[in-house]
Amino acid sequence: MVSTDPVAADAVGLQIIQQKRRLEFGEDRPLQPTAHHIALADTEYGLGNADMSRIELVRLGWEEGSLI
Repeated sequence: MVSTDPVAADAVGLQIIQQKRRLEFGEDRPLQPTAHHIALADTEYGLGNADMSRIELVRLGWEEGSLI
């Protein structure tokens, strides 16, 4: 994964981890402890963007088995 925005990279990485956990466990299982630092980096400190609806995701290569 490559990004000019480290917060966006963390947000996308979190989505991948959550999807992998759904596939493994067959249900949503929240991370313990939660990854609230990603949202705080965006909202409290303005270090980047954690809102997936505002992240442009460019896929290169194969898409089969893609988690997001």
